[in-house]
Amino acid sequence: MSEIQAAAMLEEGLRTIVREEITAALRTFTAHGATQTSISGHMPAPTPLNGFDPYSLVPYVEHVLRQAGGGPLHARVIAEQVYQLGFQHRWPPKHRDQLVRTINSLAAPSQHPEMFERVAPRTLKLR
Repeated sequence: MSEIQAAAMLEEGLRTIVREEITAALRTFTAHGATQTSISGHMPAPTPLNGFDPYSLVPYVEHVLRQAGGGPLHARVIAEQVYQLGFQHRWPPKHRDQLVRTINSLAAPSQHPEMFERVAPRTLKLR
């Protein structure tokens, strides 16, 4: 067997292994309820709320909590509603739950403790 044939066989074997691993990973990922939309981002509303900067998260979260009577709401629920209202990321998030993590941190003392209060893990309400 020549070196070229051996290299071609190795390349094909490697491609097969990678393809199988990716397929298995995607099956596991989608079995846990993940969809392409939830992984890669949400489709924002055609236009953001009037007077809201589409990249500014705090006004959107405040609006969602006010609509819910001040809360409390889980950060995942807030994130879904914020996306539906037209919030957009400035760049693609590093983690698929990045918005949930960011919303959860809004009640931290270094963020906006005067506006948001954490009442349970990942659950916020307005002060």
